[in-house]
Amino acid sequence: MKDRIYLYRTVLKIFFIGGLILLNSTTIYSQEAMEDAIVKLSFSEENDIKTIKATVLDQSGLPIEELDLYFYVKRTFGLLPIGDFFNTTDETGVVTIEFPTDLPGDAEGNVLIIVKIIESDLYHDLTLEETKKWGVPTQIDQSQEKRSLWAAAANAPITLIVSVSSMILVIWFIILYIIFDFYKISKIKPLEF
Repeated sequence: MKDRIYLYRTVLKIFFIGGLILLNSTTIYSQEAMEDAIVKLSFSEENDIKTIKATVLDQSGLPIEELDLYFYVKRTFGLLPIGDFFNTTDETGVVTIEFPTDLPGDAEGNVLIIVKIIESDLYHDLTLEETKKWGVPTQIDQSQEKRSLWAAAANAPITLIVSVSSMILVIWFIILYIIFDFYKISKIKPLEF
């Protein structure tokens, strides 16, 4: 009976280890089956309508259909999605989106447009970046910067400066008071009986 249990456990271990090796090699081979996509971007402006056209081809030059592309504009703290929620290529491998006309850019109106292929089953992830003068120029007047929480230290709100300074003073007062009490306790003479 014990020999049979030992045999079952040994066979189970062999199948388990073999399954792990097979699963690991399958994952490696499936990643090698993925290929790179070729994305060509073209930009056009007609009647104040700005469009981005992306053409996606495989390595042999054939159009890729039903592939999701993601369009973004680089902002200060992240990427702003533009276009539809799903921008899928058609049978000719083309997807066209309209660029928003009211998007702020830098001082010259430049915006960084990013096109990505993300988490495709057949193609590697890809990121393309292109700078265009399609944004609304933004002028920042540094001379009239007001006191605010996100401003430089010299322009911090006065109430914030006063409250933080008073908290620091109170904490130091408590620390010095405790040290003074320890000093007074150390000077007390023990009672003699």
